[in-house]
Amino acid sequence: MSRRQAHDASNLPTKLPSNSPIPVGWGLLAGTLLGAVGASFAPWVSRPPAALVLTAPDLAEFVKFLPEVRDGSLVVYRLLFLLPLFVYTAGLPMIIYARRLAYPGWIRWPVLVLVIPLSLTLLPPVWSPGVLLSAEFRAQTVAFVFCLSLLVATRWLGRVPLRPLTTLVAFCSVIAPALAFWQFFVVRGAVARAYASPVNPGWGAWALLVGLALILFGALCVARDRLAEPAPD
Repeated sequence: MSRRQAHDASNLPTKLPSNSPIPVGWGLLAGTLLGAVGASFAPWVSRPPAALVLTAPDLAEFVKFLPEVRDGSLVVYRLLFLLPLFVYTAGLPMIIYARRLAYPGWIRWPVLVLVIPLSLTLLPPVWSPGVLLSAEFRAQTVAFVFCLSLLVATRWLGRVPLRPLTTLVAFCSVIAPALAFWQFFVVRGAVARAYASPVNPGWGAWALLVGLALILFGALCVARDRLAEPAPD
């Protein structure tokens, strides 16, 4: 190595600039997007007639009409089917606004727009102001308003330190699918009897698990990255 090359090498930065994007942020975003799709529009119960396909939000409504649930012999917490959708929908604005992850605008704005239909999916299929404020659907209405409010909280969300944020997202991404799967297997037998055929988790449920794996991997990498320290104002 020449003297000039040695001099140049000694002047190389020892760490990335504080405003450099973290590559693993793409894993966090991809996992959250995949989880949101699995928790909203993808089938959890799949059958050839479209009318028999049930997504997680569909299950939250469908289980109310199962005979075992109506006569009280089967206890179901139907809102747990919506919990992963709420977690991922609320997580998307938090992740996309994180300064350290530095997503480009052509990624940020489509993701923020996607939050709107995802938030609407939290609501019951047919609703009116009176229905939304009723005791049965009030929690879903609050979740809907909360997710939409995050779209305008740009300044506050951008200041959230990355490491606590990813820890929170990872923790909720474990708990919410676990509870939703628990309820799925609670009602699996009753749904199978209603369909007169065995019921297995559809690809939406598996998408939820793959998304969870990506989120956990991304959160672990962020936790190990020196750029996860809070950015100075």
